Amino acid sequence: MKKLNGFQIVFILFASILLTYCTGGTEKTSKVDDTNQESTLDQELELPQRRIVYQIPEMEDVVCHKGEIYYSADSMDLEADIYTPPGLSRGSKLPVVILTNNYPDVVWNKNSGVCHKDWQMIISWAELIAASGMVAVTYQTKYSPSESESLISFLSRNADKFNIDIDRIAVFGCSANALAAQSLLQNDSYNIRCAVLYYGALLTPDQKYSEELNTAQKSFGFYLSDLNQVDDIPSDIPILVTRAGKDQYPLIIKTIDHFLNEAVKSNAKITFINYPEGQHDFDILDDTDNSRLIIRQTVDFLTAHLDVE
Repeated sequence: MKKLNGFQIVFILFASILLTYCTGGTEKTSKVDDTNQESTLDQELELPQRRIVYQIPEMEDVVCHKGEIYYSADSMDLEADIYTPPGLSRGSKLPVVILTNNYPDVVWNKNSGVCHKDWQMIISWAELIAASGMVAVTYQTKYSPSESESLISFLSRNADKFNIDIDRIAVFGCSANALAAQSLLQNDSYNIRCAVLYYGALLTPDQKYSEELNTAQKSFGFYLSDLNQVDDIPSDIPILVTRAGKDQYPLIIKTIDHFLNEAVKSNAKITFINYPEGQHDFDILDDTDNSRLIIRQTVDFLTAHLDVE
């Protein structure tokens, strides 16, 4: 996959937030705006069937190790799907990107009829990541976001089997799933090299908006009360944050804006992409050049910080 020429860090200014610090100490600003929001996607397609709007031919050759049991206890088996590039040589080691799940799958099944890991959005992201030279992992949950910690233990034990370099981990969370990614960032024992937080509900050490998020949790069913306490915005882990200007969830926009302010105060390594015309789930709903650009930039962010050759 060709990387964008000269891609370093994307900084975007929006009305009330000015970000002047970025990864590597080089400041860049760019503006993403949409001149055409006309979608060529089938508007009747259900959300679980929609794939990301940017894809590459190499995605067709990705290998999926489906239904790997990563946790088994009390008559409960939890499965993970592990996506790898084709033709890996024995002994090769690749970084791993975990697409975090912050909902019990009974909620996903109730609302859409499929598990989180079986949404075409999640599948197509995993395929794109694997086609770009990394291992991608999706997984089931049942009781707690701590199951993602069990997943990391499983990946560590089976690193050779799946060609994983467990010292190069990235976490990727969309919407409320970003909270699970944030929770993992609190654990210094994991070798997390970078994080991607897409149009996500975000917590900050001051716990601002935690009460509103708790109310939202009761409506939507995501994990919150037993998340690891978010008491730190890491200053040494590069984090990419996207914001959808037309997100239909005002609380998400408020938490992102506050998170960015707090991150700048702590001198965190933040890459920020503001998409003024973007909807929530823009990566599957907005079939535009700007959506595709952001997805490509996201892959470049991952490959740069995970040292993909």
